[in-house]
Amino acid sequence: MDNSVYITLSRQLALFRDMDVTANNIANTNTTGYSGEHLLFNSYLTKDVNQKNRNDMAFAYDISSYHDFENAPIKATGNPLDLAIASDGFFAVETPLGTRYTRAGNFQLDGAGTLVTATGNPVLSDGGQHITFNPDAKDITIGQAGNISVNGQEFATIGIYKFDNPQLLERLDGAMFKSEITPETLADAKLVQGALSGANVKPVIELTHMIDVSRQVANTAKMIETMYDLQRKSANAWAQQAS
Repeated sequence: MDNSVYITLSRQLALFRDMDVTANNIANTNTTGYSGEHLLFNSYLTKDVNQKNRNDMAFAYDISSYHDFENAPIKATGNPLDLAIASDGFFAVETPLGTRYTRAGNFQLDGAGTLVTATGNPVLSDGGQHITFNPDAKDITIGQAGNISVNGQEFATIGIYKFDNPQLLERLDGAMFKSEITPETLADAKLVQGALSGANVKPVIELTHMIDVSRQVANTAKMIETMYDLQRKSANAWAQQAS
């Protein structure tokens, strides 16, 4: 196969990956606490061992993806158990597979009075414990630092955690992440009670990017088809001359 085909295919594979990431961003436009994801592209040079002059060939590849943790729009809900993080930081939740981290604060109480996520995972305090309210808890107030007051009395503090390098977080699904690194408690967290952080994805920009990527994929496919066509014509011409 001609080297130009390999180079074009490397570009096309990177574009397919970009399309998948962009499609995931668009699909999570309405996901609470979702942080966008983007790709980093680069090229690498390699020698063409089939050529005497050993010219460099530049192949495209996506280095990695990175998380966009830019603060998202905050929308008031009036629900006292809804919390938006208006600063850096993540909530910690307990799952059957270990502690996970999220910026989605759409919380509720389960049948035992424990503060849980929308999927039923317990939200952890700054000490790593479940936060369980008594049945007579009527007035629940949550301060900017995560401090919880029940009926006017200090009760517990929701844990808000930070990572030295949040790019090392591994996305699991939607707004949920895992980490092999133990985070630190964020001292200057800013919570907003009765509100939720939306997705920090800009739908128009993502859709525009998707259209652009689709066009580039179509162009690379057309280029590959053209190169194959030229190779077929060359092979047929050589066969006719040989006969």
